[in-house]
Amino acid sequence: MQAPNERYAALDLGSNSFHLLLAEFRDQRMVRLHTDRAMVRLAEGLDINHHLDPAVTERALTALQRFQPVMDKLPLDHVRVVGTNTLRMAAANADGFLEEVESILGVPVEIISGIEEARLIFTGVLAAANGPPRLRCIIDIGGGSTELVRGGDTPQQLESLDIGCVSYSKRFFADGLISRNTVNHFQRARRAARAELQELQHIAEGAEVTGCSGTIKAVARICNDGEVKAIKRGDIDQLAHRVSSAKHIADLDLPYLDEERRPVFAAGLAILHAIFCELDIMRMEVSPYAIREGIVHDLAGRLHGGDRRADTIAAMVERWQVDTNQAKRVSSTSLNLLQQLRPQYPPEGKVRLHWAIQLHETGLALTHSSFRKLGAYMVKHADMAGFAKSEQEHLAYLVHNQRGRIKPPREHYGFHPSPDLLLCLRLGCIIHRDRTERSLDGLKLYDQGDAYHLEADQQWLEDSPAIAELLEQEEQHWRSQNRPLQITAV
Repeated sequence: MQAPNERYAALDLGSNSFHLLLAEFRDQRMVRLHTDRAMVRLAEGLDINHHLDPAVTERALTALQRFQPVMDKLPLDHVRVVGTNTLRMAAANADGFLEEVESILGVPVEIISGIEEARLIFTGVLAAANGPPRLRCIIDIGGGSTELVRGGDTPQQLESLDIGCVSYSKRFFADGLISRNTVNHFQRARRAARAELQELQHIAEGAEVTGCSGTIKAVARICNDGEVKAIKRGDIDQLAHRVSSAKHIADLDLPYLDEERRPVFAAGLAILHAIFCELDIMRMEVSPYAIREGIVHDLAGRLHGGDRRADTIAAMVERWQVDTNQAKRVSSTSLNLLQQLRPQYPPEGKVRLHWAIQLHETGLALTHSSFRKLGAYMVKHADMAGFAKSEQEHLAYLVHNQRGRIKPPREHYGFHPSPDLLLCLRLGCIIHRDRTERSLDGLKLYDQGDAYHLEADQQWLEDSPAIAELLEQEEQHWRSQNRPLQITAV
């Protein structure tokens, strides 16, 4: 239950434009208070090696300056900044840029997967939907990717394709030419998009089709005398023929076409027309909501008992038949030790430790000898609804390092694994290695700055000789770490 007039801000760092939304909930209904957009075209600055051009990043940082005052007035957990396709591709080379973004906004950037982007789009569009629940196909053409979702109350099929209005503009319309001699770039772009859609021909079958965001809204205005209304097949066929017949993007004389969108319009239209043709769509409704509204609803859910991430973890536990009793034992002990070590540890970190423990034995569903490595791979690469890529990476790191030699992490923006969480997880796994309950009355964990210290009651160690041996081995494993572990019998 949201508090009266509780406010949230969502910032989408898209491949074509950055979008800010400030909203609040009134009687469980979201009300948009302020929106802002900056046409950055981040994807234009992405080279073949996935590096961002300094001129484009400077343009992006300048645009973000005006968003900061709106976000600065809200609590940190009421704000979410997400990066989509271009930042997904550039993430390995974009640490400096992302750090500058965070320094401007005061909020970390979450890089999300294409499937998570699709889920948030679905959530946003559904928030504006009227009438009884029904099967829908929701489509969003972005600057670097296109998302398609099929579902009713919840998404049943989520897809993200690497086709977008900016990336296709670079690929097919780099010099602004639409047709030259016998080469028609519009037709080539449309054909390429249709090829990408080949395996999704049934995603819109029997569903009400709804589109959202810039390209689709721009086409809707041109087809409907400036109004954002449904796009009909006959109208987009005519528009596609008209654009395809032009020689240059500058020659396009289209009513209600925003000049800021002109450079990427032909590419966006080619993708949209390919969707209509390949999926056999006759009519597409247009939603006023998109990913920003989905992010706001997701944020509100996290703070008021509806965290989608918890549902995802529960589904994975059930799917991979994790031993829930063992997970409960290890979680209770690990969190108890973390409370001893860091009484004021942030709640989000405690939740992350709990989730990692729930998933720490997922690999056992397929193998015993390499279950840690396999489990980490599953967690890192799974489509985990609600999670940012860095969150999954941290969970995977904990799962992989639950026992044995500690693998040093390759830290980067958004991924700085906590040794506190790792230590408590590993100790919890050791204490319950035999899958039995065991009291912690004889253990005390604390930090003296230069090393972790675990005091263990001598009688407690004598009562559990196998556990005592494992603790001695653990002390050896931590000798290579910046903060070693020292175990003392008292």
